[in-house]
Amino acid sequence: MINLKKVTKILKALADESRVRILVLLKERNGLCVCEITEIIGLSQPTISSHLKRLQDAEIITYSKDGLWVKYKLEENIEKEVMQLLDLLLQILSEDKSIKSDMLMSFKTNRKMICKNNKNNHLEVAL
Repeated sequence: MINLKKVTKILKALADESRVRILVLLKERNGLCVCEITEIIGLSQPTISSHLKRLQDAEIITYSKDGLWVKYKLEENIEKEVMQLLDLLLQILSEDKSIKSDMLMSFKTNRKMICKNNKNNHLEVAL
């Protein structure tokens, strides 16, 4: 059952443009890794990770490990009312330029190439 405290926590998590963009991505493309989200949204990995943590704390998203990758997705056991709120949000934002751009880019991203490049960049910085 959903209560006022949970609704407030969810609304606070949604009170940031980047977190909304991430959430819309995960609603449409369940199972994205941090490297993919970073590439699509255009923020640093630590910033994306912080936003993901906030969405996790609100029990909207969860993650699973897939070999080398940690894939983020919507919480499977999310309350019906919360899913209705997310559906409404997606409907409202369906024509937003940033959302459309994110969705288009999400279908063009290649997890293996992005993560490989990020790994190489980290190695270059360390050397």
